[in-house]
Amino acid sequence: MKKTLKIIGTAFLLVGTLIYQSCDIDKFEPLEANSIADATPPEANFTFTQGQGAAEEWKDYTFANLSTSATMYAWNFGDGNTSTEVDGANTYPGEGTYTVTLTASDALGVTSTFTQTIEVIEPEAPLVADPVLVNADFDKLPKSSGSDCCCAGWINKDLGDQGESSSGNGGSDNVVKFDNNEPDHVYQEFAVTPNADYTITIVTSFKNLTGGSFPSELELRVLAGSGYIDGYSPTYYTNTVDFPQEDWGYTTIAQVEDPANNLLLEVQTNPSDDSYFSYTYSFNAGANDSVALFIRGIGGDSIGDFNYTSGDEEIRADSVVITAVN
Repeated sequence: MKKTLKIIGTAFLLVGTLIYQSCDIDKFEPLEANSIADATPPEANFTFTQGQGAAEEWKDYTFANLSTSATMYAWNFGDGNTSTEVDGANTYPGEGTYTVTLTASDALGVTSTFTQTIEVIEPEAPLVADPVLVNADFDKLPKSSGSDCCCAGWINKDLGDQGESSSGNGGSDNVVKFDNNEPDHVYQEFAVTPNADYTITIVTSFKNLTGGSFPSELELRVLAGSGYIDGYSPTYYTNTVDFPQEDWGYTTIAQVEDPANNLLLEVQTNPSDDSYFSYTYSFNAGANDSVALFIRGIGGDSIGDFNYTSGDEEIRADSVVITAVN
């Protein structure tokens, strides 16, 4: 009898346990039902900047990631390139419209997407400034030593004698002249933009031909800054009294006449008309950021210390202007 009661009691205990556990299972809800939302979901955002430079830098874009509450990032730059870095960087193949997408996600797998359309356009080249020449009208002005001269700001005694003062082109205007079988010249350095194009316009007059054996010619050269003497750095003066008269830039005629140093070489011959004429020439600055303008009379019979002199007729220069080609 006791054995029977023990078995019955055990059965009731087992059934009770199963009933209890069944009721306890009901307390668990299906996965995600009434789950708590991500309190700080990610929010994707970015800005972009186009590269700057003289070459192809305009194709380079950087993207600053401004996303919040995110731990992983996926960039699509719209040209087939992608990245998983925090900040983006991409070089585009050329001009065009590209859709850039950033997908930001957090550790819970929540994602946010931000998209911007960018126009990749090659910027127009900035305008090149006109070079500055001091005393470009050859006015009679003070120089660092000696009397006032139309050559003030234009003297380099290592390359010849200074041009001389005169008047002309209307009678009262100052001009610089090259004459008397002398190595007369003008020389000045000025800043340029590398690889930019420029024009030089010079107004000159030749006295009528005398019929002699050595007719005068006027030679104009633009000399590369790469040909300056070693260790020389140009200074661009604004006042004629500050200009040196020797030991600057080019110091020998051999330097001047070296073809490697010449960006432009032009020679004017006598037009058989003593009127003033305007002549325009063109040159490219090449890799230089500084160049020198050297003008001299040639054609004479006297070699002298500098291996050149002016010819039989006087030449006058009224003005010279250099203009950037934009």
